[in-house]
Amino acid sequence: MTPLLDAPDPRAVMAAFGLPGAPTAYAEVDGAWSNRVFRLHTAHGSYAVKELRNPWGEPRWAQWLDESWQLELAAVTAGVTMPQPVPAPDGACFVDVDRGDGSGAVPVRVHHWVDGVRPSVADVGTELAVWTGLTLATVHALRMKPRDAMLFPVPTTASVQAWPDLCAKASAANAAWSEQLAATLEAVARAADLLVPTVDHATVMSHGDLTLKNLLITSSGPVLCDWDVAMPRVPAWDLAEVAVSIAAWHDREAARIVRSSYADAGGELVPPTPRDLGPTLMVRLDFISLLVHRALALRPTSPAERAAADAKLPDLLAELPRQVAVAESLDAWLG
Repeated sequence: MTPLLDAPDPRAVMAAFGLPGAPTAYAEVDGAWSNRVFRLHTAHGSYAVKELRNPWGEPRWAQWLDESWQLELAAVTAGVTMPQPVPAPDGACFVDVDRGDGSGAVPVRVHHWVDGVRPSVADVGTELAVWTGLTLATVHALRMKPRDAMLFPVPTTASVQAWPDLCAKASAANAAWSEQLAATLEAVARAADLLVPTVDHATVMSHGDLTLKNLLITSSGPVLCDWDVAMPRVPAWDLAEVAVSIAAWHDREAARIVRSSYADAGGELVPPTPRDLGPTLMVRLDFISLLVHRALALRPTSPAERAAADAKLPDLLAELPRQVAVAESLDAWLG
């Protein structure tokens, strides 16, 4: 087995989580944006090893992870299909583990590996839409409240305010997508008009990112991955976000099936309004802003992260005006 020197040491991972045997293969998995993920093979099984990196710089990130962990464990018990988590011996969700090159320790968590494929937009049909509505209703029915609501970021218009400056920096750098970025200024301003304050008492803990990129289709059905950013959500707003995300902001029928399945599973339906998607759009703008910062090297970033951000931005920017338009007509689009 060729060691990955800058990765968490696989033997240290196994020791920290009490996994039996010895590592037989270890490789980094492509496609992770916020963290690094590795597949660890042993004589006794395969595991997903996640190196947690806190790209947003949240100061109380470890406490946020613990709140997410409590929801993840409750969701497992409630029957939500997901990769089975491996707790640390003390019951925590992560352990600091040394890197293979001895350069320091990094926080790591572990799940049992699940063989599956990430669905594309073309894979979204009635079965997946029904499963999504049922899964979201199951999570909301837990009625979990955060022990400390102040841990979680609140959507703001900060990225909107910084958008003209980002456009100027992209233009000065001759970024291939700089004109696309500038062309979104009007849509970004309209998106900001949809943001309203969250009502604390109306929220419940939810997955926080139930989208196609966090699903795997397995031989026994879909599973929901990546519970690390669970957060308090207003159920109606969460449902609107999940419905349009699973529908890729295009397939109105799939979005309606998600809502119908949610109601059939006991979730409460309220008439959708454009402002349901205000928080979603602000988080999307924050993500695009992060990628712009990576692509222009405005923050510390690796060459691979810079190239990936540069490649992803054109598609995200092309879709943004349509997504704002869908949000503005959400009552008709989902009604």
